[in-house]
Amino acid sequence: MSTKLISLLFCLLSFNAYSQQLSGRISDTEGKSIPFANIFIPELTTGTTSNIDGDYHLDLPEGEWQLHYRYMGYKTKEVKIKIGQNDMEMNVALAPQTYQLKEVKVLATGEDPAYFVMRKAIAMGDYYTKQISEYTNKVYLKGTGKVTSVPRLFKNKLAKEDIKVGKVFVTENISKIHFQLPNKIEEEVISIRSSGLDEQANPMQFISANLYNTRDNGFISPLDKAAFTVYKFQLISLFEDQGRTINKIKVIPKRKGKDLFNGFIYIAETFWNIHSADLKLKLPMTDVHMHQIYAPVSKDVWMPVSLDYKINFKGMGLGFEGMYVASIKDYKVTLNPDLDHDYLKQEELARKQETENIDKLSNTEESKVLSAKEIKRKAEIKTLLDKPDMKNADMRKLYRLMEKDNTKNKKEKIKEPLEIKIEKVKIAKGAKTKDSIYWTEMRPIPLSSDEKISFGQKDSIVQKKSTPEYKDSVRRANREFKYEHLLWGKTYRYKETNSTFSTPGLLSINKKSYNTVQGFTFDAPFSYTKRDTLGHYFEMTSNLSYAFSREHLDYTIGSTYRYNGMKRAWIGFEAGSKAIDFNDDSGIKPILNAAYSLFYKENNMKLYDKNYVSLWHETDLANGLNLYTELEYANRKQLYNNNSYSFYGPSDNKYTSNIPQGVDSDLIKNNKAMTFIAQLDYTPHHRYTVKKGVKQMTTYHSQPTFSLLYKQGIKNILDSETNFSFLEASIKQEFEIGFNDKLAYSIKAGSFLSNKKSYFADYRQFGTSKPVFMLGGDINTFRLLDYYQHATNKEYVEAHVQYTSDRFLLKRLPILNNSLVLQEKLFINYLSHKEKENYWEAGYGLSQIFLLLDLEVFWSFDGKEHKETGLKIKFNI
Repeated sequence: MSTKLISLLFCLLSFNAYSQQLSGRISDTEGKSIPFANIFIPELTTGTTSNIDGDYHLDLPEGEWQLHYRYMGYKTKEVKIKIGQNDMEMNVALAPQTYQLKEVKVLATGEDPAYFVMRKAIAMGDYYTKQISEYTNKVYLKGTGKVTSVPRLFKNKLAKEDIKVGKVFVTENISKIHFQLPNKIEEEVISIRSSGLDEQANPMQFISANLYNTRDNGFISPLDKAAFTVYKFQLISLFEDQGRTINKIKVIPKRKGKDLFNGFIYIAETFWNIHSADLKLKLPMTDVHMHQIYAPVSKDVWMPVSLDYKINFKGMGLGFEGMYVASIKDYKVTLNPDLDHDYLKQEELARKQETENIDKLSNTEESKVLSAKEIKRKAEIKTLLDKPDMKNADMRKLYRLMEKDNTKNKKEKIKEPLEIKIEKVKIAKGAKTKDSIYWTEMRPIPLSSDEKISFGQKDSIVQKKSTPEYKDSVRRANREFKYEHLLWGKTYRYKETNSTFSTPGLLSINKKSYNTVQGFTFDAPFSYTKRDTLGHYFEMTSNLSYAFSREHLDYTIGSTYRYNGMKRAWIGFEAGSKAIDFNDDSGIKPILNAAYSLFYKENNMKLYDKNYVSLWHETDLANGLNLYTELEYANRKQLYNNNSYSFYGPSDNKYTSNIPQGVDSDLIKNNKAMTFIAQLDYTPHHRYTVKKGVKQMTTYHSQPTFSLLYKQGIKNILDSETNFSFLEASIKQEFEIGFNDKLAYSIKAGSFLSNKKSYFADYRQFGTSKPVFMLGGDINTFRLLDYYQHATNKEYVEAHVQYTSDRFLLKRLPILNNSLVLQEKLFINYLSHKEKENYWEAGYGLSQIFLLLDLEVFWSFDGKEHKETGLKIKFNI
């Protein structure tokens, strides 16, 4: 059967089942449209959402149906309709919600009744998180965005991409979702289209937002166990909706921060579940306003049926307004068989008891089945749920009892798998090629006028880009040489062979540098890459570097090949000549050295000439266990200053020689060295993902990493003069110690086991950044340690500790309390060896200033003696 025939049959069947359309407009009593109102049919567990103009349409089968029209701030309107064989139009006006003050027992402390409600809701959170073990539904998601401002610097470039101020972009998709506890999500995109934005095929990031647990996303929910430490609550009013009493509670952050919500949350009395939410988030340069509406999709099961998010971004000259709206229907839910769902029955019965003045309800059948311990736990749970003056301690106890009761029937905890399965979104065949007729029939939320214009413009562009002439022009542009490529560089892409070729640009700023040994330099790197779908990757690189004052051309050529993506197995070589820093691994950045040389006459970087060839290999011996080996032969020669130029600088400043201060000149004289390196790294339970046949280890994890580094200078091979053995052991780790607070440490200890002959290039160097300005720098970077002077060929101990907090000291002050981005850091750095015993630094810093800078102050000590105080301005680039 042909694809066209199948599609025709599908359409005919669809039209037969849902051939009648209900449409109309939702407004308030004054005729003003209500955007994103929810229309839900409980019998069918289906519904839709109105668009920004309040318009809606919904396909329904013949019959009588009860429709619920809802939106926050308005009374739910229940309308019974009869669908015949013709389309039907019905406009609905929603009346403002009628609120009443709650009659409750006010405690002597004067505590707001909202705290009583929230304690109950938080305690029931674990139950509602696990209430459903599995569900399926159908989601329509529409995102609309508009650029409100662009920086002048990028205005022309963005215009070429058809991104202009005021232009509307729309993306929409229809997906089937299958969810299983704890977090397995399967998604099939049935149809998707976009008018200019990338085709985002994953609505789950919006519809699966769980207000019971937002910590994984970096937020503290009003229903979090720690909510009372960061929020105040106020009972505004209550109202009746669909047979339940709903508490409208105002959520008030005790402090300002990017991790806190503000707004309103609606909690159902007796059942203590979420009825709806109207919450805001203030993120760095971004404001988010979200609405969530829940509805009963099964008995005592309330799930989200309508969501909308408004996003407003303003920063660095760029402005963007976005809106996402989701309509969720066709729920099929499975109650979690491992849970005791009698909580809800007991609460409902208790409420009826109160009304009918029944003193006691027996439950003898349950007593025969449950153990004495379980009966006692259930009795405690019921007592706490019925408690009219629940305290915070009662809430925490109830939460623990509920959590324990909800996990009592679970099997022994299965060890977390090492591989993190990437939830693949299945794209149905033809999902991206549906025409406008299909979308008109299937789209549950009508398009606004601006959205219709946006799609119309996109259709004309798609038609143009689909022509063979246009495709050929794009292919030529990716491969065709132009003279301007000599100025700015170019990467040529060859899609058929999955390869690239990159050339340098004569005017590229990052290819130029300066130091006193070489003068001004210019680098010309070339590279060729090729990959396949089996995880193999090949790269060939070369670089020509000319030093104008030294009048010398350096060159390097190298190649790397990944021959096994699952074992992360690489082999490579490199050969050539170059001027290299004695502390090449963790010394001063060349661009920073150039700036300090030209503006302050401070030539911190010291270089030697290296003519070399090296062979290396890397592979995983087991998961988390990686072995790197390298064999290098180098002819190392002393270099001298050849240039003393500077833009300006202190007149009494003079450039220092190219011999590091305090270092014996014999240690940098010409020499030859054959060196073998082996490094073993082990991270227990290091999780990973697999993508296109390549294993990728997670970047952030809380596991420690243990390392062993061994170096051997091999004498008499090709006149090699070095003869030493070096061993270093280290451990590093980073982990969370609170919400958004992290602690990281790195400890290293090493020794030259034998040292018959070594040169300064073989010494153990330590990372430092002495100037006021810094470019990057990891946890192992000292701030006030002099360059080169404390390198050693003896035994040593090095340690670094860094604590990062969203709110530690200065962030508590009113002047910084409003800052959403700033983080505070505390530092401790330590070094001790024979020539530098018990050196340590302590520091405090503010990071992410303007999303770019860190400001730090440091103090250094030799033992108990204070040596120096320094200010650091760090650029995170």
